[in-house]
Amino acid sequence: MSSHASMLRAVIDDLRPYDGRLEMTLHIALLCGLTAVVAMTLQVPLALLSCYLIFLMYRDNAGENIGIGVGLILAATVIIALSILLMMFVADAPALRLAMMGAVTFGFMWLARASKLGEPAGLLGFIIVFILTFYDYISMPELVLRGLAWVWMVVFVPMVLLVALNVFVGRSPLRLVRERVRERLRETARLSEGGDPTPTDRLLREGNEVAEKHAGMARLLALVSKEEHDRLVAELAASFNLLATAQAATAAGRPEPELAPLLRRLAEEGSSPPLPEGGGLVAGAVRTFVAARNVATVTVPTSSEAKSGFLKPDAFENPIYIQFALKVLLAVFLTYALYTSIGLFEIHTAMVTCFVVALGTSGETFHKSILRIIGCLIGAAMGAFAVVFVMPHLDDPGHLFLLIAAGSLIAGWVATGSYRVQYAGFQMALAFFICVLPGSPLDFGPNYNLSDAGYRVLGILVGIGIMGLVFSLVWPESAKDTRDSEVDAALVVMAEVLRGEDRLDDMYRHIGAAHHAQEVMRFEWAGPIAKEQGEGGRRLTAIDELARLLPLISVKNAAPLAAALEPTTEHTSAVLDVNDAGDNVYKRARVLVGILTGESE
Repeated sequence: MSSHASMLRAVIDDLRPYDGRLEMTLHIALLCGLTAVVAMTLQVPLALLSCYLIFLMYRDNAGENIGIGVGLILAATVIIALSILLMMFVADAPALRLAMMGAVTFGFMWLARASKLGEPAGLLGFIIVFILTFYDYISMPELVLRGLAWVWMVVFVPMVLLVALNVFVGRSPLRLVRERVRERLRETARLSEGGDPTPTDRLLREGNEVAEKHAGMARLLALVSKEEHDRLVAELAASFNLLATAQAATAAGRPEPELAPLLRRLAEEGSSPPLPEGGGLVAGAVRTFVAARNVATVTVPTSSEAKSGFLKPDAFENPIYIQFALKVLLAVFLTYALYTSIGLFEIHTAMVTCFVVALGTSGETFHKSILRIIGCLIGAAMGAFAVVFVMPHLDDPGHLFLLIAAGSLIAGWVATGSYRVQYAGFQMALAFFICVLPGSPLDFGPNYNLSDAGYRVLGILVGIGIMGLVFSLVWPESAKDTRDSEVDAALVVMAEVLRGEDRLDDMYRHIGAAHHAQEVMRFEWAGPIAKEQGEGGRRLTAIDELARLLPLISVKNAAPLAAALEPTTEHTSAVLDVNDAGDNVYKRARVLVGILTGESE
């Protein structure tokens, strides 16, 4: 019961305001309202998909939004041209068209797991498959080709608006990087005054990956020079190490409160005031940060994990990627066979759901499915209310803009939360758009008929149910395995950190992924949670505590601890070199390594 209560508290926290959330939500609402009005004015079909693309593609900074907008327009152009060529070969051959749908689904879902494309690969695959299904309800080739041209407009309108808004009033990626550094400095000041170290875990598990991407976008938009970009990346690395050191010192009862005013001045003024001589580990980390901020020439270290290519190193060796693609393929064909066999195209959203719900493990997929069900019901209720009580009073495009913007504002607030609530916001938006915007390619005005909307909502629920069955019965991939593999990966990086490599943020990223897997385990259907979380949960708790001790471990004691950790990835016992001389931190670290290696009971 306590685990469910803690998750409920986390969900409530995810719905609270944070810096920038209102701004992003207003951007989404404005874009969706404008997209609906432009689509109605130009009589672009499927306005609901155009509006939904805003939710799927919007990011937290102008650089990514501009890149995604331009990139998706180019990708849609290539995909539609490719689809026209495919149609020439498969138009009159249903069996060949079905085989092509299967090949596209398998290939793009394999890329979603085995490459850096991730979820967007599934979206691109869906577009091609959806186009290939046109002949199921449009028998004239000329109409199909015309429909493909309108599909391009469905993508073009929202993406042009997305690019335009971010060119003029987008969120500067440079500002986001500097705000991240200031946030870490303020948190370090709080820790230096003896604050609770537990909330700091969230900042550490976020790592530097997102902030470094923002710095790259700032460089791409010519907001900074190459030297300034390298200095930003060095500041991010130094501020991360400073935060980890402050957390470790506070957790060990060694805060340095005299540094708090200095840290706040560094955060608010951006200047480099005189630094105190001597001090503890935190004071040394502060001096390192100030040096990184003021250095004239910066050499940015490259993480070994960032050197991989487009495909993951085990792309052609890991059978899980192929199994995942086959599971999604099976679910897609089951839903496709269902709605075509009974002649009810209105529930084609079941097939759409298979593409957008699919994630790695069963726990992630079921968690996402539950969020989609909740979001679907809330969004459908919002849409039904609008159709019954608001739509009869609409008499100009401005009223439609306000209606779409209001619904998007509510859904957008949820969608800008963390993974715990994000997909509920996406589904709220889709269900709302299905109710108030036309679903037929031949309709261009507001929707007043709830029956079609009801069928599409039913299709979503059917798709979620089929995905749940397939992912629980066919090659079930437990989040427990992901948690254990992420803990093992964190231990490998931890050993490298103890040997002097600057990979502390990589270590915390793996720990964060392990906690995410632990959290979604409770959504899996098979097996009691307590039994599944047992030993693995104990190891995760141990690595959390050991990570906090790392900055406090002396150079003398680091080498034997690293040697003890390295065999841990194979879950074999390791023997520590007992050279302790009264170091309490080292004593505790030895106990934790014993738990991680299976030496301690």
